[in-house]
Amino acid sequence: MHDSATLKVPNGKLLEVEVTYDERVTDVRVTGDFFLDPPESHAALETALEGHPTDVSRATLVEAIQGVDATLIGFDAGHLADATLEAIQ
Repeated sequence: MHDSATLKVPNGKLLEVEVTYDERVTDVRVTGDFFLDPPESHAALETALEGHPTDVSRATLVEAIQGVDATLIGFDAGHLADATLEAIQ
């Protein structure tokens, strides 16, 4: 399956998450008007969301996102986890 979700972060940025999944998340694309430092961490952020079962908890996703060596600007790990969960539910 392939689904997406869009989240407007209060006083922040727009996040769009596109997810391909069956029983597990196989591919993730994160787009929007946000910033990452360093910008090269974008691929690592997407990879951190892949491989999880579709019934993954929010806390597990937040932990995976926080494990990426990146500064999220205009959103936080919880926002990205919420958008990802919305896409797979």
